[in-house]
Parts: sequence; structure tokens; C-alpha cells
Amino acid sequence: MNVVESKGIRHLVVRAESGEELPRALAQALDEASARAGRLSGTGVLDSVELASVDTDGARVTRRIDAPVMAVSITGNIAQDGAAVSVRLYATLVQESPFGLQTVAGEIVSARALSLEIFATALDDVALVRQGDERSFAVNASAQPQAQPQTQAQAQPQAQPQAQPQAQPQAPLPPPARAAAPAPRITHPESPRAPSSPFPTAASATPAELPSAPTPIARPTQHRDDVEIYPETGDLVSHFHFGECEVMSSDGERIRLRQEKDGRVREVALGMLKIEAPTTDPATGKRHFRLSRKH
Repeated sequence: MNVVESKGIRHLVVRAESGEELPRALAQALDEASARAGRLSGTGVLDSVELASVDTDGARVTRRIDAPVMAVSITGNIAQDGAAVSVRLYATLVQESPFGLQTVAGEIVSARALSLEIFATALDDVALVRQGDERSFAVNASAQPQAQPQTQAQAQPQAQPQAQPQAQPQAPLPPPARAAAPAPRITHPESPRAPSSPFPTAASATPAELPSAPTPIARPTQHRDDVEIYPETGDLVSHFHFGECEVMSSDGERIRLRQEKDGRVREVALGMLKIEAPTTDPATGKRHFRLSRKH
């Protein structure tokens, strides 16, 4: 037995146009996709099918079906026959007849596709070479490692020696890097971390930390100030697109607006709006905001 492993695999989906001849059109399409070795599977509807099988003596016989049939299962393989791509297809066909559903199977010698979908698994690093008599029913294809990946692999080591002389002048760089690394490791845990940490040296760190302590507190304070000018539930707004609306709810990020003209509810992201300072209606006491598009 001949066992060859393939790691260069591609998956192709082939859809045949109505009226295309099999297996010639499929072999041409796979050749254009550089798929010269692999396996096939698919389904479809075929017409004018010439199907080959064997009789009780093992001789090859063919039959022709001049009517549309459904191919419930199509399998096959891709191999090379000299310089050309060779495709072998095997199908299980079903057809309605006056006596019920009839099923036939065999090798597709020729057929016309009405609708056909083929899934091809291409083996790019393996060569399948068609051998033996093509008139025989058996499929003879020997697997051999592809020569192209080997030549590409040989080309890579040739490029690496050219890069090695460039790396050699960089060889003295690691020693200074190793010598410089221990210096910060020794001094860093003692001097730089001591002033930044409030716990080891409280007396000396207290004056240094006093200006840094208000900094994180000031950020949420500024954020709260920004939130306070956002429209809240019950406020009135003039939206640049929706017109006059009443705020139904607000969570600081999005607000729900009810249009005064038709009562439709809109949800708007505050981050997309430019909110002007509110005015207060002296009669109702409600705040009124003007919302425009943020540029």
C-alpha cells in the first residue's frame, strides 16, 4: 500500500452552468484553479447521462439515460494524466418511472449538467498520477510527493544564509543589553518604587502624595459636572432632527425622547450630540435644552 500524507489542503466550491458537459468542463475549471490532485463530492440534476458499470464477467458496459435524473451522490477524484487534469466521477442517480422510483449507479462517462454543485478538496503538495488503461473500470492513481514544495523549501535556506551575515554584526548587541539589565533591577525596587508607594515610607511620601491625591478625585468631579448638564427625565429639548421633545428617561449615556408632534419615542446617544446650556421656563419651571449635531 502506498500512503502519502498531505498538509497543503484547499477547499473549492464549483457550480456548473446549465448545459455544461461533464467531466470535461469540470476538469477544465479545476485546471484553471491549479487543483491537479484531490477528491470530489457533490449533488445535482443531470441530463443525457452515459453511465458505465460492469457485468457479471467484469467487462465494462455503458447505458444511456436521455432524461433528467437527480444525482443524490457524486464522488470522484482529481489526478494528472500526463500534462492534463483528469477527473473521474461516480454517481448514484434516481428517476421517477411508471413503476416507481428507480436507482442506478456507476461512473459518469458523459453528462450534461442542469444544476450541479461540486465540493473539491485540492491536495497542493501531493501529485496523483493516472496510471493503467483508461478504458478499464478501475481507478488507478498513484500518490507521489509533489516536487514543487521541495524546491520552495530549498529556496528558503538559500535566503537565510544571506540574512545571517547581517545578523552577525548585531551579535555584540546582546552583551551590553545583559549588562544594562541588572543595573535597573537592583536599584528599581529600592529607590524608584519607594516614593511611588504610600505604604513603605509614610513620612517622606506624604508631602509628595498630597498633590497627586486630588488628581484622581478631580477626574470624577469633572465627569459629574458634565453629567449635571445632561437632560433628565421631564426636561424639554429641541432636537436638531426630531424637533420639540420631552425627555422620558436618561442614564447619562442615552436618552429616550417623546416627540410632541406625533408622540413617537426616539432613543438618542448623548455622545453624538452637542448640548447647549439649558434655560428655565418661568411658567412651568422646566429646563429646556437645545441639542445639535456634534461636529
